[in-house]
Amino acid sequence: MMGKRLKEIFGLILINITLVSGSLNAETVYADTQAKIEIEKTEMPLKICVDEENKKTVLQIVAAWKKIYKNNGVELMVIPSGQKASEEKVQEIQNEITMGEGPDVFLAEGPNPTWSEQRAVVFEDPQKEMYQGTFLSLKPYMKYFDIDILEERILSAGMANEEQILLPMTYDYFLYAFTTQDLPENTEISRNWLELARQKEKAIQQIVGQRSGVQFFDTFSEVVDYKKKTLLYSEEQIKKVLDETAALKTRSLALNWKIKDTGVVSLNDLEELGGEKTVHTVFAMPNQEGGFTANVTLYAGINKNTKQPLKAVSFLQMLYSEEVLSGKGIELEDRREASNIRFPQGVSIYKKELEKRMRSLSRQDQKQIKTIQEEVKTVRFYSIWDRELNSLLSKYEAQEDEKQKEHVFTETIQKWKEKIQK
Repeated sequence: MMGKRLKEIFGLILINITLVSGSLNAETVYADTQAKIEIEKTEMPLKICVDEENKKTVLQIVAAWKKIYKNNGVELMVIPSGQKASEEKVQEIQNEITMGEGPDVFLAEGPNPTWSEQRAVVFEDPQKEMYQGTFLSLKPYMKYFDIDILEERILSAGMANEEQILLPMTYDYFLYAFTTQDLPENTEISRNWLELARQKEKAIQQIVGQRSGVQFFDTFSEVVDYKKKTLLYSEEQIKKVLDETAALKTRSLALNWKIKDTGVVSLNDLEELGGEKTVHTVFAMPNQEGGFTANVTLYAGINKNTKQPLKAVSFLQMLYSEEVLSGKGIELEDRREASNIRFPQGVSIYKKELEKRMRSLSRQDQKQIKTIQEEVKTVRFYSIWDRELNSLLSKYEAQEDEKQKEHVFTETIQKWKEKIQK
């Protein structure tokens, strides 16, 4: 079944759906093992926008969906890898959206500043698009999803104006793991960003200093309030963090300290800390509010232009079902479809996913990571603001005197304010 809540809603009976205008024809699709939605009867294929690296995974979901919702075609709109090819395809899709068309469903990534090779994405600022009405509100359809199996804090990142607009699929953040060779076991690590930046331990100074340029954006929570169209940090706050980070990087470069065995891993790769169940001192980079920031790495949404919203919802319902998220798969026609699916972008929003990932770790490491997870206070989408923040730090620290730094800072902030108003 598609989860406890869906069983309660659907069972194996016909449900009358009144969420779509009566002008839409609908057909009821039955299957012995699957909860179903009464979808629109249209000749149009369900168009799904997906990145190249997720194509094979999505095709497994498509195979199951087509067996249940019979005689319904699917067309994948694939964004290829590579800068030039992805830019061309993204521009084509964006043109279609502007004309009131485009994909029905998006399974998309935000512009991750830590990618080794940057590429174009359909939405460079997903949060902004949520407030601009690019996506169909999922509020009328959330009863068809078993949200009890999903991480609520991660799911809430897809809300705008108190409505669910996007559905996060995976998320990630960086972890730092020192063995006892570098730090005494259970070393107390500050949860305050400024205190962490000023800690006396050379190993911490060095690794935080080295990573601060790459991960500068993570020291902030959300940067822009699109409802009020304003920055969420004052110029004084941003300037203070710039100065502290630049000073930290300078201090770390001056250290003659060789780290013996330090792991910098993403939450997505935490299995690397396993092996012989080594005990580590594990911490993450706190943000200005004293908690940790998690970044949504993959999300799904429905185009506001779609003419077949229930088809789109039925596909997402399957994508976010416990059968798919758990890896168990959906039993259809004496075989399992869409089993052992795992998106490479990060840890799944499925509640049991992180616990499963940590099984190879020592109990002490598991305990520390669970504590960090509980202190994730901000969940946001990767966006152009991450690149903007990292770029500002790079330009700022490259200036030779305070006057030049002030000029770069003032000019950048002004451009940011203008960008927010557009």
